Amino acid sequence: MSINSEVANTIRRLEEEFNTTVSVALFGQPGSGKSSLINKIAGEQVADVGVETDKTVEAKAYPVKGVLYVDLPGYGTKKFPKDTFFQKQKIKDFDLFLCVTSGKLHQADTEFFQALAKLGKVCIFVINKCDEIWEDGVTFEELQKRKMEDITKHVGQAVKTVFTSCRTNTGLDILDDEIANNLDGAKRERWARGAKAYSIGFLKKKRKASEKHVAYGAAAAAANALNPIPGVDVAVDLTILLKLFKDIRDDFGLNDDSLSDLKKSSIPVVAGLANNAIKYATKEGLLILLKNFAGREAVKEFTKYIPFIGQAVAASLGYAITSNVGNSYLEDCYKLAEAVLKDKLKC
Repeated sequence: MSINSEVANTIRRLEEEFNTTVSVALFGQPGSGKSSLINKIAGEQVADVGVETDKTVEAKAYPVKGVLYVDLPGYGTKKFPKDTFFQKQKIKDFDLFLCVTSGKLHQADTEFFQALAKLGKVCIFVINKCDEIWEDGVTFEELQKRKMEDITKHVGQAVKTVFTSCRTNTGLDILDDEIANNLDGAKRERWARGAKAYSIGFLKKKRKASEKHVAYGAAAAAANALNPIPGVDVAVDLTILLKLFKDIRDDFGLNDDSLSDLKKSSIPVVAGLANNAIKYATKEGLLILLKNFAGREAVKEFTKYIPFIGQAVAASLGYAITSNVGNSYLEDCYKLAEAVLKDKLKC
């Protein structure tokens, strides 16, 4: 394979990575907190929430960072009868399902789950608002056990069950991992990058998925040699790198507002990392960063990415420079997100 064709294949794989989407459908009875759960998993207020009764009469879709969350309407209702529900809602197209409940499981949810099981679809049961589960003289562990036994009795088989609270963030880390464990390949990486991290372990998965994303982005930036690096006989595509940096910030939930606040932190390390994330996200700052890394011998450090991008690309000086720059920016964002998360976990 020629270098040109290898580069072209790399760019195609990069585009496929960008276009990968994970689709998660939520179903359950009104008031179970599906909208709140979507907002918590996504890390953004995308779904309307309130204390009034849920009035979902149509499927509501919320695309966030490569993940499509869909709040399904009631199964087996007059408007959405069972015999046409799967076709109209395109149920076969979803990667994974969450049955969300905060009370007793209803017959409609049981029947929908059993129909999904026949199709071989993954469905995780989420007992939401678990902080409200209480009974005088009974431990929370015993109440959890009884809830799980009740679900097993209703659906006729043991199922994976996660207890969550959107008010206290309880169980959201477990749900992150459980969804990741039921996805494969690029979809698992897309989930790791797109979902909000509630544990250091999931944050590390996010970093690993982003490292591969950097490898693809660096290869494409090196291949599209448009902008000369000052003082170096190498050119790269700054537009691709700036887009890559934005993707990295998005992956770690670092938007402009949060970075501005973190830049004012009384903790020097946090303030410094936030300042770097802002400074190197501009064309001028990126050129400075590229020049700083241009003189470093680093090709051999990235041989682990050869299966993804190819030997010819990995051996180029342009790729070595852009890889160094991309991974340096990734590491700063990871350390910043880690510091923020550790502070929240202390509370």
